[in-house]
Amino acid sequence: MHIFLSRPTWVSPEFEEGLKIFLMSLANLGLSPRTLGSTDYPSKAPLDEVLEIMDQCQGAIILGYPQLIMDSGKIKDFDIASPLSLPTEWNHIEAALAYSKSLPIMILHHKGVSRGVFDRGVMNAFVHEVDFTQASWCMDKALNGAIQKWKENCESGNPNFSAAVKADPDKPVCPNCTSPSKPVYLSKLPAGFSLGKWHCSACSYLEQ
Repeated sequence: MHIFLSRPTWVSPEFEEGLKIFLMSLANLGLSPRTLGSTDYPSKAPLDEVLEIMDQCQGAIILGYPQLIMDSGKIKDFDIASPLSLPTEWNHIEAALAYSKSLPIMILHHKGVSRGVFDRGVMNAFVHEVDFTQASWCMDKALNGAIQKWKENCESGNPNFSAAVKADPDKPVCPNCTSPSKPVYLSKLPAGFSLGKWHCSACSYLEQ
């Protein structure tokens, strides 16, 4: 099962071993993480590429690693009282895209990483604060339980943040790709196309 993994292409050496073990644990669960710049490489605009990859995925994990540390400065008119740890901006972009596609989302971030999707209450998905410097962080019992529940949502097509979505009755949907929470609409083919009138861009299903 393909899942979208939002993570920076570079992490500090202190995080590398834990990330490696986490990727191995995902593989052991039968999950194939896809990340632009790590497993997939762009041949078009990055945002278009991310959307295309997500169309092939059944869930998303957002990993927030420190990428920018601010020791001084301002937020609006207020001085920063303590160092501010920020993730890659792509975490926010990719989380929003996954949310808009009704993919089940799991959010994890290194302790202290904040703002955007890593602030509790921004998204209706539980945010897990983890010490990514610990090589075995993904082995935590409680976290394993959360990952298993998230995987079940991926398999069932049931997002963890919204109720079932009703498909537009005036638009044909793909019987292969549509789930209770995510209707996938067919595209109309040009007139005279002998094999069908409607086409699914995700699985190539054809319908008369």
